[in-house]
Amino acid sequence: MRGFRKLALITTGVTYFLIFIGGLVRVAGAGMGCPDWPKCFGRWIPPTSIDQLPHGLDPTTFNFTLAWIEYFNRLAGVLTGLLILSMAIYSIVKLREHKKLLWPTNAALVLVAFQGWQGGQVVALNLKPIVVSMHLVLALIIVSLLIYVSYYATQQMDENVGIKRAMPAKAKMWIVLTYGLGILTILLGTQLRSALEVIRDNFTAMSESNWLASVGMIKHIHMTLGLITAGLGAHLGAKVMKRAVNPTSLVLKSAIGLMGLMTLQIVIGVVMLVWNMPALMQLFHLWIASIFVGLVLILYLADTNWGEVSNES
Repeated sequence: MRGFRKLALITTGVTYFLIFIGGLVRVAGAGMGCPDWPKCFGRWIPPTSIDQLPHGLDPTTFNFTLAWIEYFNRLAGVLTGLLILSMAIYSIVKLREHKKLLWPTNAALVLVAFQGWQGGQVVALNLKPIVVSMHLVLALIIVSLLIYVSYYATQQMDENVGIKRAMPAKAKMWIVLTYGLGILTILLGTQLRSALEVIRDNFTAMSESNWLASVGMIKHIHMTLGLITAGLGAHLGAKVMKRAVNPTSLVLKSAIGLMGLMTLQIVIGVVMLVWNMPALMQLFHLWIASIFVGLVLILYLADTNWGEVSNES
């Protein structure tokens, strides 16, 4: 079990790195950096100069930086797939009796295989916004399954099984609400990004300072939900820290992480508004949001496993 837990934690970390690289591809506009799939300009390793391009290809379609960003994204995807495959094999060979580990691990394998195929569709459909959003949603589902598996593998190794633990009363209600709004805010954020890209591509004379003002109500809805989610995250984190009975260090760190990440998100949001959506801030804005929902999921699993205190004074 110790080896499987270590593999699960590594895979979860690599998957979050993949989400980061995927966000970098989006904000850098590198999604078509490699215009074919699975190769890149007809090569397994991207060209490093124009003279390496296939004969007859327009050299203006090649951008060294964008091609290699997309290539590293694909490499990270392959690495993630291989790690999840290793987890699935491990679970089938050695952990068949642990259904809470076996089924989610193999579900993640099926989804990551589908994700690989869908990555090709993203390129084939020339970064159609709805397909890009589906790609992100699948990544969040996969990383959620990996967090679930990592959590229960850790629980199987808990030497303090006799200790009575409990989450605060009504914690699950707040957890579910925070998680749901967090996912919705992320999805609205991807749609906001898509709207900005449409404006950028179709209104080339418009200055960047006017892009955000032109996207309509989705901007205000996203910002409002983001602030509500931040408030819920801070409330939930404080509630767990003050009211949980004998919480594990993982749960305490998750609660602290919620409050810290939401504070950071608000700062990043202000920076994005003041400085016209700098690409680097967009990248971290999405990545932090994905980590946030992962931490909320950990609290949900703890609540499901421990139960809640019957009342609070």
